[in-house]
Amino acid sequence: MMKSAVAVSYELDDPLGCAQELAASVRERLVFEKNSIGFLLCDADCDGAALTGELKKILGIEVAGMTSLAALDKEGRQEAAVVLMVLTAGDCFFSPAVSAPLGEGDAAGKITGAYKASAAAAAGYGEKAALIFAFCPLGMPFSGDIYPEIFSGASGNVPVIGGICSDDYDYARARTFLSGGEYRDALVMVSVWGNVKPVFSLRHVTSKFAERTRRVSSARGNVVKRVGDETFVEYLKSFGLNTDIEEAALSFTSYPVMLTREGQDETPLMRHILSLNKEDGSGSFFGDVPEGTLANVCLVNKKDITASCGESMQYLLEEAGKQGGYEYSSIFCFSCCGRAMILGADSNAEGSIIRDLIPPGLALAGSYCLGEICPVKYRGGEAVNRFHNCSITFCML
Repeated sequence: MMKSAVAVSYELDDPLGCAQELAASVRERLVFEKNSIGFLLCDADCDGAALTGELKKILGIEVAGMTSLAALDKEGRQEAAVVLMVLTAGDCFFSPAVSAPLGEGDAAGKITGAYKASAAAAAGYGEKAALIFAFCPLGMPFSGDIYPEIFSGASGNVPVIGGICSDDYDYARARTFLSGGEYRDALVMVSVWGNVKPVFSLRHVTSKFAERTRRVSSARGNVVKRVGDETFVEYLKSFGLNTDIEEAALSFTSYPVMLTREGQDETPLMRHILSLNKEDGSGSFFGDVPEGTLANVCLVNKKDITASCGESMQYLLEEAGKQGGYEYSSIFCFSCCGRAMILGADSNAEGSIIRDLIPPGLALAGSYCLGEICPVKYRGGEAVNRFHNCSITFCML
């Protein structure tokens, strides 16, 4: 059975002192078994490389993670903080790896290479991993869809949970970490092998701003040229939205685009607008927008966010209750920075719901990130992994 403990520190300026505080807190509540791993989610002002390096020395385990706009534990949202989750088990194996830099060249091949390195180190723990954690770099020349797509192909549809690292909206300090290493353009991943039965939950807001569904008639990757017979910019203007802005990613946070495929029961895709091209009327997104999907603009508000958080948490607990012969100890949460921005002064709205719903004895660690990765379906060991925006995702181990 997997066991876990979470520790929180607000010491951002002294990596050694922070590591000592976190390690002491974990050691008080957790007896390490044969195999262990640490997951670190920290403020962008924290020296995560030095901190994960010190934690590896003190605890004797690998520590992977990323920067976050804000972190979560079972008490709620943690500002300017460091959250450490340690997992330990005698019948599981945790295999970390870091990719080659993804900014140039064969990104798909480099992601595949990281998975293969991780899988090779786990020889003897089964033919297939149970789960992949993915801590992904920000600002790459491709959309976030590449991560679930490549991991699914390389692993045989192993479920993937994780997200894109974030910072305080300056998009310059987001980083991933692995045991003393700091990366601005590399993926850090951990595959989990052995006796573990992960369950997942995903919710996002599907309330429409206006009933003006149109087919995406011209798109490539994460760039949309036309929706119906209009350019994408014209389509936004038809909702009465102002497109004469400089920072589209911030200005359109409350207006994600919902995408659905006709004849499919799959959860709709949510996509945040990244930028607008005033010359050709196109728009780019954090994730891919498949040509032929049906698009509509949503208006996200605080009520929608809190409702979807509660629904997602409740569903997670229900799914865990259906699993027999396995005792759960840990929950990971990845929520969207867009949701955090919309909550504004009520920043702990999601954290309060999680705090009220989480059962005693379960540990939780979470991050606000710039894109979430989670299965939309997971049955019989086969996962349909997707990249999401404006979503809250949970994984219970």
